[in-house]
Amino acid sequence: MCGIIGYVGRRAAGPILLEGLQRLEYRGYDSAGIAVVDRDGAIEVLKRRGKLAQLTNSIGVMPNGGSGIGHTRWATHGEPSDRNAHPHTSSAGEVVVVQNGIVENHRELRERLAQAGVRCESDTDTEVIPQLIALALQRGLDFSAALRETLDQINGANAVVAVWRREPERIYAARRGSAGGIVIGFGEDEMFVASDLAALLPHTTQVHHLEDGDIAVVGVDGVSVSSRGEPPRQPQPTEVGLDPVAVAKGSYRHFMLKEIHEQPRALSDTIRGRARLSPPTVLADELTISDDLLRAISRVLIIGMGTSLHAAMIGRWWIEQLGGVAADFDNAAEFRYREPLLGPGVLVVSITQSGETIDTLGAMREAEQRWQSPQLTICNVPGSEATRIAEHVIHLRCGPEIGVASTKTFTASLAALYLLACRIGRARGRLSEAELADRLDALLTAPSLTERGLSAGDACATVAERLRGAANLLVLGRGIEYPLAMETALKCKEISYMHAEGYAAGEMKHGPIALLDDSFPVVALAPRGPLFDKMLSAVQQVRARGAPVIAIGDEGDAELAELANHFIGVPPAPPLLSPFSLSPVVQLLAYHLAAARGLDIDQPRNLAKTVTVE
Repeated sequence: MCGIIGYVGRRAAGPILLEGLQRLEYRGYDSAGIAVVDRDGAIEVLKRRGKLAQLTNSIGVMPNGGSGIGHTRWATHGEPSDRNAHPHTSSAGEVVVVQNGIVENHRELRERLAQAGVRCESDTDTEVIPQLIALALQRGLDFSAALRETLDQINGANAVVAVWRREPERIYAARRGSAGGIVIGFGEDEMFVASDLAALLPHTTQVHHLEDGDIAVVGVDGVSVSSRGEPPRQPQPTEVGLDPVAVAKGSYRHFMLKEIHEQPRALSDTIRGRARLSPPTVLADELTISDDLLRAISRVLIIGMGTSLHAAMIGRWWIEQLGGVAADFDNAAEFRYREPLLGPGVLVVSITQSGETIDTLGAMREAEQRWQSPQLTICNVPGSEATRIAEHVIHLRCGPEIGVASTKTFTASLAALYLLACRIGRARGRLSEAELADRLDALLTAPSLTERGLSAGDACATVAERLRGAANLLVLGRGIEYPLAMETALKCKEISYMHAEGYAAGEMKHGPIALLDDSFPVVALAPRGPLFDKMLSAVQQVRARGAPVIAIGDEGDAELAELANHFIGVPPAPPLLSPFSLSPVVQLLAYHLAAARGLDIDQPRNLAKTVTVE
């Protein structure tokens, strides 16, 4: 969840660290800090509670030095405060550390440190790390050995970056478990360390990802990486195709709004080359999974968290109807704690926009290590942990998504799931060649459906202005629109701080209808389709209780519009493709609700882009 940046080179480190932290603000945080080391080994640590601007404004004269580390922190141990902010130092100030993750046994380690005469000054779990490293250095270990010994003493997944006064032109980085990635960036006479590729732009696109158990020694002239029991190696960087312009808001007021409007392109990029009509083929060149394996599986399990879980729920529809195989979805955080029954005959499909979500990674490892289930991941970040665990990968090609509330990665994940369902259906004989061509031809309309849906922005803004004072919202859907109702409610909760619930419309009479009155608006997702009449009945029941109805349905649907207090039209779509026309509209509705309330849309309170702690 937190952000890490490190720099060593010939330029002044301070401004580069602050710029890198700015690029990591989207992850969410409640304090920030930097530590700068000059060539004589003097270290200056600056940190503040609150937003990065408070740290920047507190700096009178930028500390001099060509290396340093920085951090944005979400509080997990100890309240947000100046003293609990990262970086943390050893008692003598010689070792300085930033960390992502949790030291699960920090209380035990604090007691051990106290017995050794070391007193911790903060309330955090992180501070035990520099203190333990310092003790190991006093016994004569070199820094890499001291860092590895420290990591061996702590429980939990952690990413650690450190500097040492006696080696001012080196940065040490280590990764243990899945506490978020560590990326090394290669420049000319300078090197970078970060928890996220976004922090390395525009400095470099030459990178190397640390693996679990790696310790890196980063200097001006390169990096040496060591794994347990292996000699140090000099990894070769790989090129990542990220354009620095892609992380700029451009003319948009917020990143979220920009990314909502980027969805047609993200869909086109995700589909391009993977859906071919002549002859009809799907995922032919990229997906390494064999047709024999797809014919042999008895079930598909799709796992995810939050928005990715809602995509999984929609994906189940497609895999069953187009793929012809039993499918289910599961919350990744609960999956590994309920003794799931899997095996080599169950294909596990994970969805994770960052590829570093700790609950999803844990579920993937459970499926791999305990059940030997074949795995495929759908992910937006090449080289992330999820893409290294799974044997098979569908990359989303969305480019960086900065807004905390996922938008374009959601719809791109849907496209990937639809492609996968078609591939399964063709391999299993569910779809003939002609039927596959028809299904793929329909999918090729998804970008235009989404683009046309964006035209509803003004209508969404009008409705949002009228709902800005509402305390609650019920969102109803049926069939394939039910998961989208849950996603709509989640978006409203995330960025407008409105209590919202997504329900299957048929379930409304089993409880939620008791809440309805003239102060409790209801959003009804009701495009024309097989269940339209049932949705119409639900809308009539809502109106009978006096609750305001916001109906979202096909453009020109006079029957639905007459029943609603407010009507928002979307482009008509084939029933299985309705999520592509509805998604931008419900995202815009949530966005404009937040804007009408004057809220921080890109960095909603208490949320982070990548959740790396349970």
